[in-house]
Amino acid sequence: MHFLAIIALAALISLLASNATSQSLAHLDTAEVRRWREDLAVLREEMPKQHVNLFHGMTHTQFDSALGSIDQHLPFLARHEVIVALQRLCALVGDGHSNVGPWRDTAVAFHELPISLYWFEDGVFVRAAREEHPDLVGARVLAIGGVSIEEAIARVQPLISRDNEMAVRAWAPLLLTMPEVLRSVGLAMDPTRVGFSISTAVGQRNVVLAPAGLFPMLIGETDLTWKKREGWVDAREGSPSPLWLSDLANTYWFRYLPEARTLYCQLNAIQQKPDDSLRVFLARAMNAADSARAERFVLDLRLNGGGNGYWNKEILRSLIKSRYDERGSLAVIIGRRTWSAAGTLIAEIEKYTNAMFIGEPSSSRGNSFGDSRRIILPNSHVTVRVSTLWHQYWDPRDTRQWITPRMSTPLSFQDYVAGRDPALEAAMRLKQY
Repeated sequence: MHFLAIIALAALISLLASNATSQSLAHLDTAEVRRWREDLAVLREEMPKQHVNLFHGMTHTQFDSALGSIDQHLPFLARHEVIVALQRLCALVGDGHSNVGPWRDTAVAFHELPISLYWFEDGVFVRAAREEHPDLVGARVLAIGGVSIEEAIARVQPLISRDNEMAVRAWAPLLLTMPEVLRSVGLAMDPTRVGFSISTAVGQRNVVLAPAGLFPMLIGETDLTWKKREGWVDAREGSPSPLWLSDLANTYWFRYLPEARTLYCQLNAIQQKPDDSLRVFLARAMNAADSARAERFVLDLRLNGGGNGYWNKEILRSLIKSRYDERGSLAVIIGRRTWSAAGTLIAEIEKYTNAMFIGEPSSSRGNSFGDSRRIILPNSHVTVRVSTLWHQYWDPRDTRQWITPRMSTPLSFQDYVAGRDPALEAAMRLKQY
């Protein structure tokens, strides 16, 4: 990790220290400073011990300097600012499995604004909003806190632990709806009143939003950010649900599409159902495809954030043994949330099958760190994860950041509103060649 990154961390902490003014976000008291220093001491010892190679992207000196900068500024920080500083510290490590995740850690207890954002091909849009803000649904975000959306993304980017930049497209929209994060990076002086500039069908306007409760926990490997929430209005209200968003809670399932002579199979996590093993499920899916004389088999992994890579062999074996392992007959849909064990799966699919990749680049690399271990800080109870293994699935000389789909099918906001799925549409047009 470059020395400039460490300087940037120190600059961020100085900014955080200068921002803590309101009583509700008061500086840590003496006892709290002591407890956080004890937590930092645990990180100083445990991160190098638990990570398989903590210094693959930064030096030991830079790590000590970053921790020391947080320690030095503790008396001038509020609790949430310390957590944001830890996010940035973990991002300096340089791999996605070494992280602090406020969207899956109840101890963090950050809040959410009453909107849900997504970074579509044509911009960042309000994909959904609480029912008291229906007029915001479908708005394009132009600025946050008087700062352009591009600059706002750049400010939260250093907080995102990642293997490549697709993870920024995945996680930046979530961080931009957390008022504690927005305040910590200078996008909101008061986290109870966050200003947005938006563009709607009737023109451009400014709105001020207040927190709507704690950020919901996104537990598990499947991307559940798309799930419709009670009390919320979604931009695709009134439109049919696209197939890929029709059964998010189901770990794996399939459906035959007779009009396209295609067997569509969605695998949302690399896990086994207790009552339906992957091997049996995949055999059933292949038999259904054969019985229907399907022309192609589509495996959708775009919501798959990983799981247990041990089961990848079952998936790979089923694909290789099938009659669909031919060019034009086997399609694999990937995206920004295809990561971890799902990332190693597509690396093996690329090596050993004739699959056509469709969608957008994955957020995993073929050669990457993984298998994170939790370090639960004794006082704050915040969870810090570190990678414990190095996975070598591509040639050591292969420095690609991701698998680039042969057919790029970006999702626009209008596609989403209409319930269209450009990726599946492209897969159903595949021809043998």
